[in-house]
Amino acid sequence: MKYGLLNKIRPMLWLGLCAASLGAGCSNDDSGETSELAAKVTLTLSKYYNDQGATSLVTWKSSDRGAVFAVRHGAAEPAYAAPILPGSQKSLFLFTVDAPAHADATLVGFYPSDAALACEDNTLKATIPATQSGSITPCLVGKATARANSYEGYDIELKQLFCTMYVSVKKGNYSISKAVVKANGGETIAGDISIGIDDGSVNASAQTITVTPPSPIDCTGEARLIPVMIAPVTLSQGYTVTLTDTDGHSFSVGSTDAVTLTAGDKIETDDARSTEVTELIFCGDNMVYMIDAGLADETGYKNAVTWSWDATTAAATLGLAASRCNHLDDCKPVDNGKKLLVTSSYNWCALLDIATGEVLFHTTAAPNAHSAEMLPDNRIAVACSEGSNSDNNKVQVYDIARPNLVLFQSELGSAHGVVWNETTQRLYAIGGQSLQIYKLKDWTSATPSLELEKTVQTPYGGLHDMSLVNSNTLCIGGRRAYLYDIGANQFTEMTLFASSTAIKSINYNDDTGELWYTDSTIPEGSQAWSTQTIRYATDRNGSAATRTIKVPNLDMYKVRVMSW
Repeated sequence: MKYGLLNKIRPMLWLGLCAASLGAGCSNDDSGETSELAAKVTLTLSKYYNDQGATSLVTWKSSDRGAVFAVRHGAAEPAYAAPILPGSQKSLFLFTVDAPAHADATLVGFYPSDAALACEDNTLKATIPATQSGSITPCLVGKATARANSYEGYDIELKQLFCTMYVSVKKGNYSISKAVVKANGGETIAGDISIGIDDGSVNASAQTITVTPPSPIDCTGEARLIPVMIAPVTLSQGYTVTLTDTDGHSFSVGSTDAVTLTAGDKIETDDARSTEVTELIFCGDNMVYMIDAGLADETGYKNAVTWSWDATTAAATLGLAASRCNHLDDCKPVDNGKKLLVTSSYNWCALLDIATGEVLFHTTAAPNAHSAEMLPDNRIAVACSEGSNSDNNKVQVYDIARPNLVLFQSELGSAHGVVWNETTQRLYAIGGQSLQIYKLKDWTSATPSLELEKTVQTPYGGLHDMSLVNSNTLCIGGRRAYLYDIGANQFTEMTLFASSTAIKSINYNDDTGELWYTDSTIPEGSQAWSTQTIRYATDRNGSAATRTIKVPNLDMYKVRVMSW
């Protein structure tokens, strides 16, 4: 995750708080009698997670009151006292409590003193609103067990009663009007809350939390966080957050993994992105950029950037000089858009975790690498184009766990593109004027290979790019562009590109007819192969692009669509 799950699964401690010598929750002396006693209590206010995703720390003011419950059978009335040492987060208080004189008693302290809390029969009762506004308020609670009238007294640390969830929403051309949080396993997560003071058990009454901000949350300028107060419970099957934008479109983010929400802690979701947004990723020189196409315009893209990566930051990992972390020629999203395969004509390929920027795999043994693809069992195919090295003009196979080790390679002149088709269980590779089709051989062994099943001559040479349209169709571009019907072994020209001699990347949606592509037939930038324009069209047989996005000062090669 740009933002990932920071809450760790661990055993639930009651409100995450234990202080002083913990003993029986509300034991009395032998006579069962209680009386009003003076109790020395130190209350320490802890930091809590606020609306902005940071922490806040309140301090005791002279106008504040500390509050405690002396836990007992039946209802307990709170006792109040002024701080003896205001001005800091920790203060001594002197309370008068109804407790046994000769046995330990449990006190529950809380802040602020007007918090809507009740204590009855060893149970703390509170409310976490099932309808929220996206604002976090402190409700700090803690407990300790000691002798009420002892010299040592009580030492109680007060922490937030609930867990704070931060729903991360990516920058994009939309505003959020509502977010609904629900446990996938049906657990209750808000409403009337009961917490067992002795055993820490938590029960809630509401299965969903609806956050409706006072005004829609505008995501056009930056990524945003939506804070949610949620009960400290275990979600056996994870959670789902459904967001609705001001146009009525809904999209979701969540996790199916079990997670324990701990009082006083936080949990951060993965980045949510509206499915109505077209997110593009493109590369050139040493940079990869992700943009919301709806925020970009003909003059530029900078205000639309939602994510970027500078390849020079991976120089140490790659073992290369920063000057060789350049010449990027492909940036292909894989693993449902969570990872990125980046290739460079300077002989390297890297698998990148988009959320963290971590390089998960790399090789510097791929001469003139022009594209790559994920294969089953954590293997990667790399297309290595022309050059004088004996490993040029090859399709290479690597294992993610073994950087720089070529497991197998197959001849393919001017190799430029590789695409895996899960349905046909075939790897398709292009180069020159050939489309080569491979089967996987001995794939589960330590010596996997690609078995060339068929070579198909394409209508034109100078092939530069190939993308998967659907399980039976490939989109191929270079000199002109066409769709290849796998089952029929038939090419259909896309006449929009009849005059193009250097299509560098092409992405086609057969459901909508949309195309995003780069064309350096008329070069732009400092290289003969580069362009500084992303193009969009809605008719593959039309006469021109219907929209352009300028990418000045970048020798761009390829553009990809994160998801249609």
